[in-house]
Formats: sequence, structure tokens, C-alpha cells
Amino acid sequence: MDMHGFDSDGSDIDLNFEGFESEEEENEFVPDDPLERAQQCDFLDTEEEEEDEFRGFQVDWRTDNYLRRHTKPFSRTPGVKQPIPLDASPLDVFSLIFTDELWDTLVTETNRYAEQVRAQTPTTSKWTPVSKTEMRTFLGLCLCFGILKLPARRDYWRQTKWLYQTSVPRAMSRDRFDMIWRYLHLQDNLDPALDKSDKLWKIRRFMDLLLLQFQALYEVNGYVSVDESMVKYKGRLAFRQYLPMKPVKWGIKVWVMAESQTGYVNNFQVYTGAIAGKTETGLAHRIVSDLATPYFDSNLCVYMDNFYTSVKLLLDLHHRGVQACGTVHAGRKDLPKNKELTKKAGLNKHAFNVAQQDDLTFCVWQDTKTVMVLSNFHDPTAHGSVKRRTGG
Repeated sequence: MDMHGFDSDGSDIDLNFEGFESEEEENEFVPDDPLERAQQCDFLDTEEEEEDEFRGFQVDWRTDNYLRRHTKPFSRTPGVKQPIPLDASPLDVFSLIFTDELWDTLVTETNRYAEQVRAQTPTTSKWTPVSKTEMRTFLGLCLCFGILKLPARRDYWRQTKWLYQTSVPRAMSRDRFDMIWRYLHLQDNLDPALDKSDKLWKIRRFMDLLLLQFQALYEVNGYVSVDESMVKYKGRLAFRQYLPMKPVKWGIKVWVMAESQTGYVNNFQVYTGAIAGKTETGLAHRIVSDLATPYFDSNLCVYMDNFYTSVKLLLDLHHRGVQACGTVHAGRKDLPKNKELTKKAGLNKHAFNVAQQDDLTFCVWQDTKTVMVLSNFHDPTAHGSVKRRTGG
């Protein structure tokens, strides 16, 4: 199917009105009274303004005489924002993300919480305030435990069984690790300014600091994708999610915006479930808008799947200076109703049909099954090729 764009209004007739006056212009009545002439001019101006408001507003989807569209360049400079030496170690890069402010928060709040708990329930166990060096060792061991997995946490300190022998005891004793684990904290529970209606109030400040560092260190290349990610967790938690189609089925769901090429996370939100027992309406619309907020008016290109894509969302993002594209569910509102633009089009394999409405481009493409795509910046006349893997 070959389609070409037209810069005209769709008419092939070229009329020349030069030197021609219509009967309406010859018989046009011009009031003698200056006041009447002024009122007539005001009326005509108002009519023109109303026409300007609706000019370009297209109610129906067109399937020919397409208006050309061009992708606008990303207005920011992509890449690393802070210089990193060529000989930098992984620890040096990690230190750029996990700053001294984060370490100080961990140390201060852990010691504060230990004092509060021990003041309320005196115990005979000995406690000494944790230092920044100890906290670094503690977090390093936690990362190691995620790589080398043993049946129980206490097994990392076993020395009698050759199968479990590790160097962990030389870094920190088991009792000291258990004590820090018990009092590990990120927020002062007694702070009167806390909003405890937020289900993440205990870690909100810490997450915000991490997110600021993600955005301060690196600028995406202008192409990002939005999707949900699962953090594996099987403990007791009010907003734990079960997604049977995901590789990680039980855990904490996080809405993530990440650079398409590298997977670098530049924005995220943790999903905390229904609010006051009611499912949030317009959840997908709000999530994409929230994640794209730092990039309004930057011509960022956002790609998403059919859980998020809708006509209303793409129009809203277009007005906010964000370019968006995604597969769309056939049951979404305001999509074309023509049979050749639905899943019942009966297209041959790899054939496609295109429609346009104002700034939106809609495409039905027949792959192994029918794929429907909606975009607010792609040119409906453009063609491309896709490399397919056959036989692996």
C-alpha cells in the first residue's frame, strides 16, 4: 500500500481570482454611519476569531490527503552531566549515586531509631551507635547476599560446614549485622511534619534523594519507554502485587520511565494500590503524565504498550510538548470506526492501513496478528523496513 502526502487542501482545481469581482462584492452594503461601520467590523472580527479557534480541528479520521508530520528534535543535551574519569572504578560511579547525604541519612536515622526503641523497651543487649564505615560495610554485605544466595542469612557466618564457608565474618560479626538490621531506618518516626497517609512515608525522603541523583547524573537521548517493573518480595505488605504473566510474579510494582537504548531509569513511581479502597480512575493517563512531567516542552519521545495508550493521553502529551507513540487496545475510545481500520479489516500479512486526525496518526498492521498503533508525531506518509528473525 503506497501513500503519499499532499501539501494542498485536497483540491486539484487551481482557480485564479485575480482581477475578478463577485456579485456579492459588487452588491456589498457599506453603512454610511461610522458607528454602524464599526459595529459591522467588530462582528466580522468576532466571526474570524471563532473560525480561527476551530481551524484545523478535525472530527473524523481521514484516510487520504494526509498532512505531513515531522519529529521534533529533543531540546536537551543527552549524555553524562557530571564528568567521570576514564579510570573510574565501579565504586567511584556508585558513589556518585549514593552520595554522602544518603549515607548520613542512613546513619543518623538508624541511630535515632535505636535510641527511641531502647528508651521505650530497655534491653540488656549492648548497642553502640553505627558509624558511616560500618553502614557502608553493612550495605555492601546486603548487596553480596543478593548475588551469593544461601538458604538462611545466618549461613553466611557458618564456618563448621565447608559448603557455607565465606569471608563475611572478617567484614562484620553476625551479632553486629543483626543489630544494625534490626534498627535500620530512613526516617524519624516522631517528625510532626510527616504525612503518614502516604504508604511510603518511611522511605519517601530516601527515594526522592535517589531519584534526584538519577536525573542529575545523566540526560536521556530523547527516546524513553514507560512500563511497570516488579521488585521481588513475598513478605507481608498491603500493596504487594501478583502479576502471573511477569517473570517476577510476586512483589512491589514500580512504574518506570527508562531510556530505550541503555535502560537507564530517569523517573519512577512506586504503586501503593487502591486509595481508600477505590481503584483509581485514569490511572494509566496519570502515570505517564507524572513520569513525563520533568520533560514537558522538551520534545521527548515516549513509547508505551496498550495499557497506557489512548487518544486522550496522546493529545494531552502533544499539548505539553511531549511526543508519544504506542500500541493501542482495539476497545479504546475515539479510535476510527471504519472496518478497514479495525481488527476485522482482513488484511494480508504485513499489509497496513493508516488514518489521521489532526496531530494523531493511527495504523493497523497485520503481523502474526493485528497490531494497532497510535502516535502524535509520526508522519502518516512515511515508510520503513523491519528486520525479522526467522528460524532463530
